[in-house]
Amino acid sequence: MEKYGKLTASFVKRQYYPHLLIVFLFVAVSGGFVSFKGLESMQAAKVMEMYVAFAGILLFTPLFMPEQDKEIWDLERSKGTPMWKVCLPRILLAFFICFLVIGLFIGFMERGGGNFDAVILFRGACCEIFFLGSIGFFASAITNQAVIGYMVAVIYFAMNLGGGKYMGKFALFKMMKGDYGTWIFWLLGAAALFTAGVVIREKIR
Repeated sequence: MEKYGKLTASFVKRQYYPHLLIVFLFVAVSGGFVSFKGLESMQAAKVMEMYVAFAGILLFTPLFMPEQDKEIWDLERSKGTPMWKVCLPRILLAFFICFLVIGLFIGFMERGGGNFDAVILFRGACCEIFFLGSIGFFASAITNQAVIGYMVAVIYFAMNLGGGKYMGKFALFKMMKGDYGTWIFWLLGAAALFTAGVVIREKIR
């Protein structure tokens, strides 16, 4: 555990901290882009789906950045370090920060006099944001390029703006249309993509 703790601390110090700073800046300036006053359920969902969703892309896409360096990747492999043990603490850290960001936004909207079910919104937002982030994570895993992961996730987001009906159960922006029942599909999709990303990255030499 100590070994993987040190690897995670090194990852945060060397590669992840700029992304964390961007996320917290993203939260800090949110009041200039969205209103938190008197939001109803669909309005609160819109804030989550059209703004907070980008936090998932920022947090989950860069988790393979150390392994983009061939020397680091070769060193990890030479020591027989399983990828899932390296990546799991990173994913858990990103989950925790994502929970924190979503919780902060719900708190902002509640303080603004919002009228919505915070528990249902929190559940749906977490699952949708995890799913969007897992798309960037998976694309980054199979291409070994975080930039491509960002591009794929943003493209998927953009495709849903006008073509969500073609995405079936995995379409985004359902909550702001009053549909809170698709969270399970987002959750299953995220679990599948996170798992597949780690497995595939393990096999890349």
